[in-house]
Amino acid sequence: MNSKILFLGAVMMLPTFASCQQEKPFPDDAVDKVYEYLPEWQAGYLDIHQISTGRGNAAYLIFPDGTTMLLDAGDLGVHTGTQEIMKAVPNDSKRPAEWIAQYIKHFSLPLKNNGAIDYALLTHFDTDHIGQNGKLAIEKVGLDYKLTGITHVGNLLDISTLIDRGYPTYDYPTAAKVTGAHISNYKLYVAARDREGKKNEGFVTGSNTQIKLLKAPGSYPTFEVRNIVGNGKIWTGSGTTSKELVPSTASSSEQLNENRCSCGIRITYGNFDYFSGGDILGVEKAPEWFDIETPVATLLGETDVVVANHHAYSDAMCDTYISQVKAQAYVIPVWDYYHPQPAPLSRMLSQSLYAGERSVFAAGMVDSNRSRLGEDGLKIKPAGHVVTRVYPGGEKFQIFVLNDRNEAYEILYKTGEIKSNN
Repeated sequence: MNSKILFLGAVMMLPTFASCQQEKPFPDDAVDKVYEYLPEWQAGYLDIHQISTGRGNAAYLIFPDGTTMLLDAGDLGVHTGTQEIMKAVPNDSKRPAEWIAQYIKHFSLPLKNNGAIDYALLTHFDTDHIGQNGKLAIEKVGLDYKLTGITHVGNLLDISTLIDRGYPTYDYPTAAKVTGAHISNYKLYVAARDREGKKNEGFVTGSNTQIKLLKAPGSYPTFEVRNIVGNGKIWTGSGTTSKELVPSTASSSEQLNENRCSCGIRITYGNFDYFSGGDILGVEKAPEWFDIETPVATLLGETDVVVANHHAYSDAMCDTYISQVKAQAYVIPVWDYYHPQPAPLSRMLSQSLYAGERSVFAAGMVDSNRSRLGEDGLKIKPAGHVVTRVYPGGEKFQIFVLNDRNEAYEILYKTGEIKSNN
């Protein structure tokens, strides 16, 4: 199936939008509009889909040879906070995992694999990344765990290899800190996979072979997935060795929290680089190892596309990180009013931290937050599913925003082709 168009105004009553180049929320009007759709993945493309559900993180990746990867699959469940969160998108008729699975099946059609996932990497164990265990979690006869987030996706799509920061012992920084009903539920799912003979692995910091091309690795010699940071370790920058982030003399109060334990990976394809680091933090710098972002940025250097750490909340996207990665594009996973916060957004846009063009995308958006962010909020591209498509060889890439309010996934915005950094 090639790029296609559909006269939505003549087929269904949906919101239609202004020019693709507009950098503010689209007006809701009734004018007939012709839409373009994302051309299918083909061999040689690296596609990175940041999926918008309004309920947590999820990214789906198709590597150049057709190897697939899921990066997180969150489900907040019932929200009890005081501030506004996104409405579930496209709607609440299905759980987030069902929308994620439907999205993956749609965009994996060229692979003819019924949405099968070669690797699922969970950056850390918060509910918006792995799923909750509340009243919206689904009980299923014959299972000793509930379906929510990744455990639900794993019952809808085949996952070959599951990777997380703690397997098999789940005791860093201590076993007492890797607890909670949602983590217990997830561990029951992992145990069930163990019994079924499925592959589960702990994240190996420093490795560039744990996640690799499986279909035609020899055809894409410049492609690599490097495990940069995770579970209290960071790559040394040499070979596949890693080192501890926290000194042995640290007190219990100086141990890393769950966000700082996040697993971060860099994907390289020719001149193109992409980084996703879960919820690593960098603003707090005392003790110095609480700042995970700065040593990570030193390893990364200039990076074309960066997923905003911790949803661009106030404790992340510090100045030293931004000034070193010098991203051409930032992608913010969004589910509540605080994503992003004004200060990190200002830093991402700052010409004093580094000069040059950059774009900010949001996979979802709370309209009241965009208004609160003022002029900077208007610089965030239209919200939706954010797709980074890297063209064969990695010399150039393009970013698309797809409609997250229906099941058609039409293009709402697209950049031109962008030259990857050397």
